[in-house]
Amino acid sequence: MSDRLTRIGAPILLLVVLAAAGLVPSGLDIADPGSKAVDELRIVLAELDDGAAVLVGFDPDVGTYAEIRPTVRMLLAELAGRGIDVSIVSLTPDGRALALAERQRAERLAPDAQEIVDLGFIPGAEAALVALGGAIAGTSELASPGGASLEATDLIIVVGGNDLGPRSWVEQVQPRIDAIPVIAVTPISLLPEVEPYRQSGQLAAVIATPRDGAAYRLVADPGPFAALGDADGGPPALAIVVGLLAAIGWLGETVVRRIGPSLGPRPERDRS
Repeated sequence: MSDRLTRIGAPILLLVVLAAAGLVPSGLDIADPGSKAVDELRIVLAELDDGAAVLVGFDPDVGTYAEIRPTVRMLLAELAGRGIDVSIVSLTPDGRALALAERQRAERLAPDAQEIVDLGFIPGAEAALVALGGAIAGTSELASPGGASLEATDLIIVVGGNDLGPRSWVEQVQPRIDAIPVIAVTPISLLPEVEPYRQSGQLAAVIATPRDGAAYRLVADPGPFAALGDADGGPPALAIVVGLLAAIGWLGETVVRRIGPSLGPRPERDRS
C-alpha cells in the first residue's frame, strides 16, 4: 500500500512543487552582465542607420527553437522599434513554419510595427543560398514569393538550428557579398560550430548561449514594441533547478534499484 501511495503521490507532489517554484521569485539570474557576445552585437546594431534593411535567414530547428525564441523575439522587437526594414527568408520546412508563426505573432501584437517582408521558402539548400548571395550582391535576380530586392541589405541575421545555419551562410553567401556583416543566433549545441567563425570575424556577432541571450534581453531597447519581445525568456530559473534535481534524483534512484543488488556481496556457494 505504501509503495503504491508513493508512486501516485510523488508525481503529484512534484507538480505542486514546480508550480510553487514558478510563482516564487527565485532571484536566480543567468544573465552575464559582462557578456562580450552582447557587446559585439550592440556594436553591430548601433552601426545600423534608422530605416536600414536587414535580411533574416530564419531556419531554426523545432526541437531547439524554444531555447533561442526569447532572444529572437526581442531582436525583432528592437529592429521594429527603430523602424528598420526586415525581410525574412527560410530554406528549410521547419524554418518556414516557425517563421510564419513569428510573423503572424508580430502582426497580432504590434499591427503598427513595420511589416516584415516575407520572402517565403526557397528550395534548393545550398543552391538557394548561392542565389541569395547573388541577389544581395546585385549580380542576379531572386525568384521568391516576396519578390523584394535585396541589394540594399545592410545586415544579415541568421537564426540557426538546422543544417543550413550560420556555417552555410558564411561559406555560400559571404564570399558573394560586399562586406555586409553577418550575425547569428543559435542554440548552444551549435556553439562549437559557430565560435571559430566569430573568432575569425566572419560572423560579426554570435548569441549562442542562454547566458548571452538573457544578457542581451536585459539591455535591448524595443521602444514602443516591447510586446513583441519575450524578456522573461521561459520558465523561472528556480522551477528549472527543481525540475533538474527531481530528474537527477529519479534517475539515481532507478540506477541504484536496478544495478545496486548486483554490486553487493555475492552469497558463498555451498561447497559440501
